[in-house]
Amino acid sequence: MIFGFPALFLHLLTILILGMLTGTVMASLLVRLVASRLPHYHLAIRRNLLWVFAVFPLFAGVAAALLSYLPEWKPQANLWLADIIHWHHAYLFSPASWHGVFLLFCLIGLLALFAWRGWQGVSEVQRQQLLGLLSERDKDGLAELDTPVPMAFVAGLWSPKAYITRGLASRISAKERRVISLHEQAHICRRDPLAKFAFSLLTCLYPPGVRRFLQAEFELAIEQLADEWVVQRYPQPAIIAQALLQVEKIAVNAQDRQADDAYSYFARHAVERRVHHLLGVSEYRALPVVTVVVLAISATLSSAAGVDVLHHLFETLFLH
Repeated sequence: MIFGFPALFLHLLTILILGMLTGTVMASLLVRLVASRLPHYHLAIRRNLLWVFAVFPLFAGVAAALLSYLPEWKPQANLWLADIIHWHHAYLFSPASWHGVFLLFCLIGLLALFAWRGWQGVSEVQRQQLLGLLSERDKDGLAELDTPVPMAFVAGLWSPKAYITRGLASRISAKERRVISLHEQAHICRRDPLAKFAFSLLTCLYPPGVRRFLQAEFELAIEQLADEWVVQRYPQPAIIAQALLQVEKIAVNAQDRQADDAYSYFARHAVERRVHHLLGVSEYRALPVVTVVVLAISATLSSAAGVDVLHHLFETLFLH
């Protein structure tokens, strides 16, 4: 049996994990609700919403832990918090109880997840070193790889570099190569491979279908932002769109089209939507900030209440 502040810390850690799980459920429901509307929002709104969805499970867990601790700090808070979340015997923690078993399994799972992601990061560094050895530096900022597979991409988390294969370089014009070079430099300046990796890590708790949707929309958003970056430096959106379509046409029969968390490819993500965005064909709608704030607060409180429901459910199952 553990007493005092160590017990309180372990309880808060348990609540945080439960809050992340209930927050994931609430956010998944919201994603299902807005999935059909998301493409119709402005690019900046979409990007911000996607980051909100990514960090919400962690935010919900922290909020649940803080709300649980609030009565210990300010007892009068229990008057309005009692109907949302309350935790008994906060200064008494039994490792042999369901709290202890649940916390142990969750910590093992989190450590395994971080170890796996860490291994992916190390593997990415090794792959980037290998690409550096196999490539040749070109004057336009693209390192050329001697392979017939047509593709252009940025690889690397901490020091990203842009690559183009000879299979693509030999089949495009000078203007198209210029557009590709600017696009890949946009990914480097914005550190998009690292952002993509962080987003994939934050969304790893979501169900597979929701996770794939969020990651696909995020990848599309960073590609469209890179397209906008190119337009600012090469203000001919029609030529940029033409280059995008040409590269997609060349690459459509490529064999290896497997996505990677640390890579940003020139023509892989929803080409039609990117072209419409470049040419100004798409019509976007606004999303009131008040709506987002109200939904976020409601989802956070619902997640905290869900922690209390799960707590009492487990107590009933294992103690009665």
